[in-house]
Amino acid sequence: MIHYIWLIVSVLLGAAGQVLMKWGVSAPRPAGAGWLSWGTLTAAWPVLAGLFCYGLSSVFWLFALRKFPLSTAYPMVSLGYILVMVLGYYLFQESLSMQKWFGAAFISLGVLLIARA
Repeated sequence: MIHYIWLIVSVLLGAAGQVLMKWGVSAPRPAGAGWLSWGTLTAAWPVLAGLFCYGLSSVFWLFALRKFPLSTAYPMVSLGYILVMVLGYYLFQESLSMQKWFGAAFISLGVLLIARA
């Protein structure tokens, strides 16, 4: 059971990392600040928090890989795509078209088929 928790936490932290980095790069910057200057990155703490989440996600991913075949574990990462899509809608007012929902349904179906194999 703990193996599934490692996998789920890895996916959740990866999605959190994406959302935090989007938040960080979307925040207003001081006038004259470049896109990727050191001062901008340190001022944009959500970017650093997102990178930290990615690193922590990798640690949990390594634990999960010890117990799951890669061909089973890796498709579970695609659930993060759906989570990020929904969070983008709620947090950043991004659009959710019917095409995106169909894509999410196909991803879910694929993950379910692989998980049951």
